[in-house]
Amino acid sequence: MAAPKLVELEDGLQVFASSNMELQFLHEEIFHAGCYDDINLPEHAFVVDVGANIGMFSIFIKRNYPDAQILAFEPAPETARILRQNLDLHGLSADVTVHEVGLGGTADPAAHFTYYPALPGNTTRYPDQKGPAIVALTRFYSSEKVAQRLYRGQDITVPVERLSAYLTDGRPVDLLKVDVEGDELDVLLGIDDAHWPLIRQAIMEVQDYQGRLGAVCDLLASHGLAPAVGPAPMLDEDMVTYMVHAVRK
Repeated sequence: MAAPKLVELEDGLQVFASSNMELQFLHEEIFHAGCYDDINLPEHAFVVDVGANIGMFSIFIKRNYPDAQILAFEPAPETARILRQNLDLHGLSADVTVHEVGLGGTADPAAHFTYYPALPGNTTRYPDQKGPAIVALTRFYSSEKVAQRLYRGQDITVPVERLSAYLTDGRPVDLLKVDVEGDELDVLLGIDDAHWPLIRQAIMEVQDYQGRLGAVCDLLASHGLAPAVGPAPMLDEDMVTYMVHAVRK
C-alpha cells in the first residue's frame, strides 16, 4: 500500500493522495470537466457528501461556498485517514464532519467491502460489478496491470449505517452528493419518509446496472425531486454511468 504523498496539481491545489492516477482523474472531473457545475447553493449551505474519498468534492464545495457546512462519509479507513489529512491541510476540519462508515438501506456493524489500494475511490460492496471499468482500463493499460495491480482488491470490514441516523429533524439538506460505487439506491433507501422533505437537491453518479438508474430516478421523483440525467464526464460510454441531478419541485 503506497503511503500518501503531498501532490501539487497544475492549478496549485495541494492534496495528499495515495494514488496519483486517481487524484489526477478526480481533479479533472470535479474542477475542470463540469461534473458539478450545475450545483447552486445558498449561503451557509448544508451539504452531505456520501463517498467523500480523499476530500476533493468537499474542497470543491468549500472553494465555491466558503460558509458551507459538510457532513462527509467515507467507509475505507485508509481513505478516511487521508481525507482528514486534506481537511487539516486546507483548514476545513471545523466545517467538515467526517464519519468513517458506509451508508445503506439497512444498518450492518460488519459489512464486507473490497478496497483497491491503487484505485481507492473504487472501493465497493459489489466488486462483481467492476467488469465494465476493468474493460475500459484495458484500452490504456495491459490486462495484466489492470488485473494484478489496479484492481487487485483487499477485503475490509466496516460498519454501514442509514443516512437518517445522521440527519437532524428540521435542518434542510441543500445538497446530497452520492458517489458510492454501486450503493446509490441503498443510500437513498436509508432515508426515512420524514427526512425526505429536508432534501432540496441531490447529485449522484449512477451505474445503470440491472435497472438501477431507473430505480434511483423513480425513488427521487416519488419524494418530490425532479431528476435530470446526463452522461458522466470522462467515463467511457461502455461503463453505462450517468450523473443524476435532482432538484425539489
